[in-house]
Amino acid sequence: MSRIVELAAQIQQCTTDINAYIQYNNLPQPSFDEDALTEHVLTSEAMLKARDDVLGATLELHQLLLGPAVCLRPNLNGISLQVIYKYDIAAKVPPHGEISFSELADETGLSLHNIRRILRFAMVYHHIFKEPREGYVAHTAASRRIRDDPKTRDDLGYMFDEIWQSYAHTVPALERWQSEMPNETGCNHYHNSDKRFYEYHPSHPDMAKRFAGAMASFVNAHGNAPSLLAEHYPWDSIGNGTVVDVGGSKGHISVLLAQRYPDLNFVVQDLPEALTVAAEAVPSEVADRIKFQEHDFFMPQTVQADVYLFRYIFHNWPDAFAINILQQLVPALRKGSRIVIHDYLLPRPGTLPLIKEMAVREMDLVMLTLTNAREREEADWIELFEKADSRFGDVRISTPEGATMSIIEVVWAQPAISFASTNKNMIMAS
Repeated sequence: MSRIVELAAQIQQCTTDINAYIQYNNLPQPSFDEDALTEHVLTSEAMLKARDDVLGATLELHQLLLGPAVCLRPNLNGISLQVIYKYDIAAKVPPHGEISFSELADETGLSLHNIRRILRFAMVYHHIFKEPREGYVAHTAASRRIRDDPKTRDDLGYMFDEIWQSYAHTVPALERWQSEMPNETGCNHYHNSDKRFYEYHPSHPDMAKRFAGAMASFVNAHGNAPSLLAEHYPWDSIGNGTVVDVGGSKGHISVLLAQRYPDLNFVVQDLPEALTVAAEAVPSEVADRIKFQEHDFFMPQTVQADVYLFRYIFHNWPDAFAINILQQLVPALRKGSRIVIHDYLLPRPGTLPLIKEMAVREMDLVMLTLTNAREREEADWIELFEKADSRFGDVRISTPEGATMSIIEVVWAQPAISFASTNKNMIMAS
Protein backbone atom coordinates (compact mmCIF):
# COMPACT_ATOMS: atom_id res chain seq x y z
CA MET A 1 0.00 0.00 0.00
CA SER A 2 1.34 3.43 -0.89
CA ARG A 3 1.98 5.95 1.89
CA ILE A 4 -0.70 8.36 0.69
CA VAL A 5 -3.35 5.61 0.69
CA GLU A 6 -2.16 4.44 4.12
CA LEU A 7 -2.49 7.97 5.49
CA ALA A 8 -5.94 8.40 3.91
CA ALA A 9 -7.12 5.16 5.54
CA GLN A 10 -5.79 6.30 8.92
CA ILE A 11 -7.54 9.63 8.56
CA GLN A 12 -10.83 7.96 7.65
CA GLN A 13 -10.69 5.51 10.56
CA CYS A 14 -9.73 8.10 13.17
CA THR A 15 -12.26 10.67 12.02
CA THR A 16 -14.97 7.98 12.01
CA ASP A 17 -14.06 7.12 15.61
CA ILE A 18 -14.04 10.78 16.63
CA ASN A 19 -17.39 11.44 14.97
CA ALA A 20 -18.93 8.43 16.73
CA TYR A 21 -17.61 9.69 20.08
CA ILE A 22 -19.03 13.18 19.45
CA GLN A 23 -22.44 11.80 18.45
CA TYR A 24 -22.60 9.27 21.32
CA ASN A 25 -21.82 11.97 23.89
CA ASN A 26 -24.10 14.54 22.21
CA LEU A 27 -21.22 16.98 21.74
CA PRO A 28 -21.12 19.85 19.22
CA GLN A 29 -19.45 19.14 15.91
CA PRO A 30 -16.28 21.09 15.01
CA SER A 31 -17.18 24.28 13.17
CA PHE A 32 -15.98 27.79 12.37
CA ASP A 33 -19.50 29.22 12.72
CA GLU A 34 -19.54 32.38 14.80
CA ASP A 35 -21.09 30.75 17.88
CA ALA A 36 -19.14 27.50 17.67
CA LEU A 37 -16.88 26.34 20.47
CA THR A 38 -13.31 27.53 20.04
CA GLU A 39 -11.75 24.65 21.99
CA HIS A 40 -12.06 21.05 20.85
CA VAL A 41 -14.48 18.89 22.83
CA LEU A 42 -12.49 15.65 23.07
CA THR A 43 -11.47 14.60 26.57
CA SER A 44 -10.82 10.86 26.62
CA GLU A 45 -7.24 9.69 26.15
CA ALA A 46 -8.24 7.49 23.21
CA MET A 47 -9.93 10.38 21.42
CA LEU A 48 -7.07 12.77 22.12
CA LYS A 49 -4.70 10.24 20.57
CA ALA A 50 -7.02 9.84 17.57
CA ARG A 51 -7.06 13.61 17.15
CA ASP A 52 -3.26 13.77 17.22
CA ASP A 53 -3.10 10.94 14.70
CA VAL A 54 -5.51 12.72 12.34
CA LEU A 55 -3.67 16.02 12.60
CA GLY A 56 -0.32 14.37 11.95
CA ALA A 57 -1.62 12.24 9.08
CA THR A 58 -3.44 15.12 7.36
CA LEU A 59 -0.35 17.29 7.65
CA GLU A 60 1.91 14.59 6.21
CA LEU A 61 -0.56 13.84 3.41
CA HIS A 62 -0.86 17.53 2.62
CA GLN A 63 2.91 17.89 2.41
CA LEU A 64 3.36 14.76 0.31
CA LEU A 65 0.81 15.94 -2.22
CA LEU A 66 2.30 19.43 -2.32
CA GLY A 67 5.72 17.95 -2.96
CA PRO A 68 9.18 18.90 -1.67
CA ALA A 69 9.62 21.98 -3.83
CA VAL A 70 6.44 23.66 -2.54
CA CYS A 71 7.13 22.58 1.05
CA LEU A 72 10.38 24.52 0.84
CA ARG A 73 8.26 27.65 0.49
CA PRO A 74 5.89 27.54 3.47
CA ASN A 75 3.68 30.58 4.01
CA LEU A 76 5.01 32.40 7.05
CA ASN A 77 3.27 35.68 6.30
CA GLY A 78 1.94 37.17 9.55
CA ILE A 79 0.89 40.56 8.15
CA SER A 80 -2.84 39.86 8.39
CA LEU A 81 -2.61 38.71 12.02
CA GLN A 82 -0.52 41.71 13.00
CA VAL A 83 -2.95 44.10 11.34
CA ILE A 84 -5.97 42.43 12.98
CA TYR A 85 -4.29 42.93 16.36
CA LYS A 86 -2.83 46.38 15.74
CA TYR A 87 -6.08 47.90 14.50
CA ASP A 88 -8.34 45.87 16.83
CA ILE A 89 -10.41 44.85 13.82
CA ALA A 90 -12.31 42.08 15.64
CA ALA A 91 -13.87 44.73 17.92
CA LYS A 92 -15.04 46.71 14.88
CA VAL A 93 -17.05 43.85 13.39
CA PRO A 94 -20.48 43.60 15.06
CA PRO A 95 -21.46 40.24 16.60
CA HIS A 96 -24.00 38.44 14.40
CA GLY A 97 -23.75 41.31 11.94
CA GLU A 98 -21.53 42.57 9.18
CA ILE A 99 -19.53 45.60 8.19
CA SER A 100 -18.27 46.66 4.77
CA PHE A 101 -14.63 46.75 3.79
CA SER A 102 -15.04 50.46 3.05
CA GLU A 103 -16.34 51.15 6.57
CA LEU A 104 -13.40 49.22 8.06
CA ALA A 105 -11.05 51.22 5.85
CA ASP A 106 -12.52 54.44 7.24
CA GLU A 107 -12.31 53.22 10.85
CA THR A 108 -8.74 51.95 10.61
CA GLY A 109 -7.29 54.59 8.30
CA LEU A 110 -6.04 51.87 5.94
CA SER A 111 -6.78 52.04 2.24
CA LEU A 112 -9.73 50.05 0.93
CA HIS A 113 -7.59 47.74 -1.21
CA ASN A 114 -5.21 47.04 1.71
CA ILE A 115 -7.90 46.23 4.28
CA ARG A 116 -9.66 44.03 1.73
CA ARG A 117 -6.64 41.99 0.69
CA ILE A 118 -5.32 41.67 4.26
CA LEU A 119 -8.62 40.35 5.64
CA ARG A 120 -9.23 38.06 2.68
CA PHE A 121 -5.80 36.56 3.38
CA ALA A 122 -6.83 35.99 7.02
CA MET A 123 -10.07 34.36 5.87
CA VAL A 124 -8.27 31.93 3.57
CA TYR A 125 -5.30 31.07 5.75
CA HIS A 126 -6.65 31.36 9.31
CA HIS A 127 -10.48 31.19 9.15
CA ILE A 128 -10.52 34.59 10.83
CA PHE A 129 -13.60 36.46 9.58
CA LYS A 130 -15.70 35.51 6.57
CA GLU A 131 -17.27 37.37 3.65
CA PRO A 132 -20.99 36.45 3.72
CA ARG A 133 -21.62 38.62 0.69
CA GLU A 134 -19.17 40.39 -1.51
CA GLY A 135 -17.65 43.45 0.12
CA TYR A 136 -18.82 42.68 3.67
CA VAL A 137 -17.08 41.14 6.70
CA ALA A 138 -18.64 39.00 9.43
CA HIS A 139 -17.32 36.95 12.32
CA THR A 140 -16.24 33.34 12.52
CA ALA A 141 -15.62 31.51 15.78
CA ALA A 142 -11.94 32.47 15.54
CA SER A 143 -12.54 36.20 15.15
CA ARG A 144 -15.21 36.18 17.87
CA ARG A 145 -12.68 34.66 20.23
CA ILE A 146 -10.26 37.51 19.47
CA ARG A 147 -13.07 39.99 20.13
CA ASP A 148 -14.40 38.38 23.31
CA ASP A 149 -11.31 37.00 25.05
CA PRO A 150 -8.64 39.56 26.07
CA LYS A 151 -6.08 36.80 26.71
CA THR A 152 -6.48 35.50 23.16
CA ARG A 153 -5.97 39.00 21.84
CA ASP A 154 -2.87 39.39 24.02
CA ASP A 155 -1.57 36.10 22.67
CA LEU A 156 -2.14 37.24 19.08
CA GLY A 157 -0.40 40.54 19.68
CA TYR A 158 2.51 39.03 21.57
CA MET A 159 3.16 36.51 18.81
CA PHE A 160 2.73 38.69 15.73
CA ASP A 161 3.63 42.13 17.07
CA GLU A 162 6.77 40.96 18.90
CA ILE A 163 7.92 37.35 18.51
CA TRP A 164 7.42 37.40 14.76
CA GLN A 165 9.87 40.30 14.41
CA SER A 166 12.35 38.66 16.78
CA TYR A 167 12.40 35.56 14.58
CA ALA A 168 13.73 37.67 11.73
CA HIS A 169 16.55 38.92 13.96
CA THR A 170 17.66 35.53 15.29
CA VAL A 171 20.18 34.69 12.57
CA PRO A 172 21.72 38.19 12.72
CA ALA A 173 22.01 37.74 16.49
CA LEU A 174 23.74 34.39 16.05
CA GLU A 175 26.15 35.96 13.57
CA ARG A 176 26.82 38.99 15.74
CA TRP A 177 27.31 37.42 19.15
CA GLN A 178 28.02 33.68 18.73
CA SER A 179 26.72 33.51 22.28
CA GLU A 180 24.53 31.59 24.70
CA MET A 181 23.98 34.58 26.95
CA PRO A 182 20.29 35.38 27.58
CA ASN A 183 20.73 39.02 26.63
CA GLU A 184 22.31 38.37 23.22
CA THR A 185 19.35 36.98 21.30
CA GLY A 186 17.13 37.67 18.34
CA CYS A 187 14.80 39.49 20.71
CA ASN A 188 17.66 41.69 21.95
CA HIS A 189 18.73 42.38 18.38
CA TYR A 190 15.18 43.42 17.44
CA HIS A 191 14.70 45.69 20.46
CA ASN A 192 18.30 46.97 20.34
CA SER A 193 18.52 46.19 24.07
CA ASP A 194 21.11 44.58 26.32
CA LYS A 195 18.51 43.56 28.91
CA ARG A 196 17.40 39.97 29.39
CA PHE A 197 13.92 39.18 28.11
CA TYR A 198 12.43 39.16 31.63
CA GLU A 199 14.21 42.40 32.54
CA TYR A 200 13.06 44.25 29.41
CA HIS A 201 9.34 43.79 29.99
CA PRO A 202 9.06 45.49 33.42
CA SER A 203 10.43 48.69 31.88
CA HIS A 204 7.68 48.52 29.22
CA PRO A 205 4.39 48.15 31.18
CA ASP A 206 2.08 47.75 28.19
CA MET A 207 4.28 45.01 26.79
CA ALA A 208 4.52 43.33 30.20
CA LYS A 209 0.73 43.37 30.58
CA ARG A 210 0.25 41.85 27.13
CA PHE A 211 2.87 39.18 27.84
CA ALA A 212 1.11 38.22 31.09
CA GLY A 213 -2.19 37.84 29.24
CA ALA A 214 -0.56 35.78 26.49
CA MET A 215 1.08 33.45 29.01
CA ALA A 216 -2.19 33.00 30.88
CA SER A 217 -3.74 31.86 27.60
CA PHE A 218 -0.80 29.62 26.70
CA VAL A 219 -0.02 27.83 29.97
CA ASN A 220 -3.60 26.64 30.40
CA ALA A 221 -3.96 25.40 26.83
CA HIS A 222 -4.63 21.74 26.15
CA GLY A 223 -1.50 19.68 26.73
CA ASN A 224 -0.07 22.35 29.04
CA ALA A 225 -2.90 22.31 31.56
CA PRO A 226 -1.86 22.49 35.25
CA SER A 227 -4.32 19.68 35.96
CA LEU A 228 -1.95 17.27 34.21
CA LEU A 229 0.69 18.04 36.83
CA ALA A 230 -1.84 17.77 39.64
CA GLU A 231 -3.21 14.43 38.46
CA HIS A 232 -0.07 12.62 37.30
CA TYR A 233 2.40 13.19 40.12
CA PRO A 234 1.97 11.37 43.50
CA TRP A 235 1.47 14.49 45.59
CA ASP A 236 -0.37 12.50 48.25
CA SER A 237 2.84 10.53 48.91
CA ILE A 238 4.34 13.66 50.49
CA GLY A 239 1.88 13.45 53.37
CA ASN A 240 1.74 16.49 55.63
CA GLY A 241 4.63 18.13 53.82
CA THR A 242 5.74 21.44 52.34
CA VAL A 243 6.09 22.35 48.67
CA VAL A 244 8.12 25.38 47.61
CA ASP A 245 6.72 26.70 44.32
CA VAL A 246 9.88 28.36 42.95
CA GLY A 247 9.12 31.15 40.50
CA GLY A 248 5.44 30.51 41.22
CA SER A 249 4.22 34.01 40.37
CA LYS A 250 0.67 34.55 41.65
CA GLY A 251 0.50 31.03 43.05
CA HIS A 252 -2.18 29.55 40.79
CA ILE A 253 -0.42 26.16 40.68
CA SER A 254 -0.10 26.06 44.47
CA VAL A 255 -3.78 26.97 44.81
CA LEU A 256 -4.77 24.13 42.48
CA LEU A 257 -2.63 21.62 44.38
CA ALA A 258 -3.78 22.90 47.77
CA GLN A 259 -7.41 22.44 46.76
CA ARG A 260 -6.76 18.83 45.73
CA TYR A 261 -4.32 17.81 48.48
CA PRO A 262 -5.47 19.17 51.86
CA ASP A 263 -2.43 17.86 53.78
CA LEU A 264 0.09 19.91 51.79
CA ASN A 265 1.46 23.35 52.66
CA PHE A 266 2.95 25.72 50.10
CA VAL A 267 5.48 28.54 49.88
CA VAL A 268 5.24 30.51 46.64
CA GLN A 269 8.50 32.26 45.79
CA ASP A 270 9.09 34.95 43.19
CA LEU A 271 10.46 38.44 42.69
CA PRO A 272 8.58 41.28 44.44
CA GLU A 273 6.91 42.60 41.28
CA ALA A 274 5.46 39.14 40.54
CA LEU A 275 3.98 38.81 44.05
CA THR A 276 2.08 42.09 44.00
CA VAL A 277 -1.38 41.46 45.51
CA ALA A 278 -0.86 37.71 44.94
CA ALA A 279 -1.99 36.72 48.43
CA GLU A 280 -5.24 38.65 48.06
CA ALA A 281 -6.33 36.43 45.17
CA VAL A 282 -5.95 33.12 47.05
CA PRO A 283 -9.29 31.43 47.90
CA SER A 284 -10.06 31.60 51.60
CA GLU A 285 -10.39 27.82 51.99
CA VAL A 286 -6.68 27.29 51.25
CA ALA A 287 -5.24 30.64 52.39
CA ASP A 288 -3.89 29.27 55.66
CA ARG A 289 -1.74 26.73 53.78
CA ILE A 290 -0.19 29.09 51.20
CA LYS A 291 2.51 31.64 52.01
CA PHE A 292 4.31 34.01 49.68
CA GLN A 293 7.99 34.88 49.89
CA GLU A 294 10.19 37.23 47.94
CA HIS A 295 13.04 35.19 46.50
CA ASP A 296 15.43 35.28 43.55
CA PHE A 297 16.17 31.71 42.43
CA PHE A 298 19.72 32.78 41.59
CA MET A 299 20.26 33.29 45.33
CA PRO A 300 20.62 30.52 47.99
CA GLN A 301 17.38 28.80 48.90
CA THR A 302 16.28 29.64 52.46
CA VAL A 303 13.38 27.26 53.02
CA GLN A 304 13.66 23.58 53.84
CA ALA A 305 10.89 21.62 52.17
CA ASP A 306 9.86 18.21 50.93
CA VAL A 307 9.44 19.33 47.31
CA TYR A 308 10.82 22.20 45.24
CA LEU A 309 8.52 22.71 42.26
CA PHE A 310 9.64 24.44 39.06
CA ARG A 311 7.01 24.92 36.34
CA TYR A 312 8.04 26.65 33.09
CA ILE A 313 11.31 27.79 34.63
CA PHE A 314 14.28 25.86 33.24
CA HIS A 315 13.29 26.10 29.60
CA ASN A 316 13.75 29.88 29.94
CA TRP A 317 17.44 29.61 30.79
CA PRO A 318 20.65 28.46 29.05
CA ASP A 319 22.47 25.55 30.72
CA ALA A 320 24.90 27.60 32.81
CA PHE A 321 22.02 29.53 34.35
CA ALA A 322 19.88 26.41 34.85
CA ILE A 323 22.78 24.73 36.66
CA ASN A 324 23.11 27.79 38.89
CA ILE A 325 19.41 27.63 39.79
CA LEU A 326 19.84 24.01 40.90
CA GLN A 327 22.98 24.76 42.87
CA GLN A 328 21.20 27.50 44.80
CA LEU A 329 18.90 24.81 46.22
CA VAL A 330 21.75 22.85 47.80
CA PRO A 331 22.01 24.74 51.12
CA ALA A 332 18.41 23.86 51.92
CA LEU A 333 18.28 20.27 50.70
CA ARG A 334 18.08 17.31 53.04
CA LYS A 335 18.16 13.63 52.20
CA GLY A 336 14.99 12.72 50.33
CA SER A 337 14.14 16.26 49.23
CA ARG A 338 12.52 16.17 45.79
CA ILE A 339 12.95 18.53 42.87
CA VAL A 340 9.90 18.33 40.59
CA ILE A 341 10.06 20.06 37.22
CA HIS A 342 7.09 20.51 34.89
CA ASP A 343 8.63 21.41 31.56
CA TYR A 344 9.21 20.30 28.00
CA LEU A 345 11.06 17.16 26.96
CA LEU A 346 12.50 16.94 23.48
CA PRO A 347 11.61 13.49 22.12
CA ARG A 348 13.76 11.14 20.15
CA PRO A 349 12.89 11.87 16.51
CA GLY A 350 9.78 10.06 15.34
CA THR A 351 8.63 8.85 18.77
CA LEU A 352 5.84 11.41 19.24
CA PRO A 353 2.81 12.09 17.07
CA LEU A 354 3.94 14.51 14.38
CA ILE A 355 1.77 17.37 15.61
CA LYS A 356 3.20 17.13 19.15
CA GLU A 357 6.78 16.84 18.00
CA MET A 358 6.28 19.92 15.84
CA ALA A 359 4.93 21.85 18.84
CA VAL A 360 7.85 21.06 21.12
CA ARG A 361 10.45 21.72 18.42
CA GLU A 362 8.78 25.04 17.65
CA MET A 363 9.03 25.93 21.34
CA ASP A 364 12.72 24.99 21.25
CA LEU A 365 13.38 27.63 18.59
CA VAL A 366 11.16 30.19 20.35
CA MET A 367 13.43 29.89 23.39
CA LEU A 368 16.48 30.33 21.17
CA THR A 369 14.96 33.56 19.86
CA LEU A 370 13.92 34.96 23.24
CA THR A 371 16.55 33.86 25.76
CA ASN A 372 19.18 31.64 24.12
CA ALA A 373 17.68 28.84 26.18
CA ARG A 374 16.52 25.50 24.86
CA GLU A 375 14.26 22.55 25.40
CA ARG A 376 16.11 19.45 26.56
CA GLU A 377 16.24 15.76 25.77
CA GLU A 378 16.30 13.18 28.55
CA ALA A 379 20.11 12.97 28.43
CA ASP A 380 20.30 16.78 28.67
CA TRP A 381 18.22 16.81 31.86
CA ILE A 382 20.38 14.09 33.40
CA GLU A 383 23.54 15.98 32.48
CA LEU A 384 22.12 19.18 33.94
CA PHE A 385 21.68 17.57 37.36
CA GLU A 386 25.06 15.84 37.20
CA LYS A 387 26.83 19.14 36.47
CA ALA A 388 24.92 20.92 39.24
CA ASP A 389 25.89 18.45 41.98
CA SER A 390 26.74 14.76 42.12
CA ARG A 391 24.43 14.36 45.11
CA PHE A 392 21.35 14.71 42.94
CA GLY A 393 20.05 11.16 42.56
CA ASP A 394 18.41 9.31 39.71
CA VAL A 395 16.33 11.40 37.32
CA ARG A 396 12.82 10.10 36.65
CA ILE A 397 10.84 11.44 33.71
CA SER A 398 7.24 10.75 32.74
CA THR A 399 4.94 12.27 30.15
CA PRO A 400 1.20 11.90 30.82
CA GLU A 401 -0.94 10.69 27.92
CA GLY A 402 -2.05 13.68 25.87
CA ALA A 403 0.39 16.06 27.57
CA THR A 404 2.81 18.37 25.83
CA MET A 405 4.94 18.77 28.95
CA SER A 406 6.74 16.17 31.05
CA ILE A 407 7.16 15.69 34.79
CA ILE A 408 10.82 15.41 35.79
CA GLU A 409 11.80 14.36 39.30
CA VAL A 410 15.13 14.00 41.06
CA VAL A 411 15.69 13.17 44.74
CA TRP A 412 18.55 14.61 46.79
CA ALA A 413 20.63 11.64 47.82
CA GLN A 414 22.71 13.10 50.68
CA PRO A 415 22.17 15.77 53.32
CA ALA A 416 23.74 19.17 52.89
CA ILE A 417 26.57 20.11 55.26
CA SER A 418 24.64 22.82 57.09
CA PHE A 419 21.50 24.88 56.89
CA ALA A 420 20.33 28.09 58.54
CA SER A 421 16.61 28.70 58.11
CA THR A 422 15.81 32.37 57.64
CA ASN A 423 12.34 32.19 56.04
CA LYS A 424 12.38 35.93 55.49
CA ASN A 425 9.65 38.04 53.91
CA MET A 426 6.85 35.52 54.35
CA ILE A 427 3.36 36.78 53.54
CA MET A 428 0.36 34.77 54.62
CA ALA A 429 -2.34 34.34 52.00
CA SER A 430 -5.11 35.71 54.13
